[in-house]
Amino acid sequence: MRSELYRGMFLSVTEDTSNKVTDYSELSNKSFQIFEYWIYSNQIKDDIQITQEIIDEIEIGIDYFQLNQTNPNLFDLLINKIKNQN
Repeated sequence: MRSELYRGMFLSVTEDTSNKVTDYSELSNKSFQIFEYWIYSNQIKDDIQITQEIIDEIEIGIDYFQLNQTNPNLFDLLINKIKNQN
């Protein structure tokens, strides 16, 4: 399943002081939760206030793993929904 592949790429979120995912994607816990929720439900997680920093992190994460090459519309839609929600 593709969502499991993406989940594996981002690995697990840690509770360390850096507040970063345990790989090099540079996603914070909040950005990771939004991204993960989107993969599994195709909806925006609405209990997190989405800041420009979170949008930037998610765009970087998508670019880092070249996810838009896999399914451009899926991730473009995520970014557009996030931006429109603000």
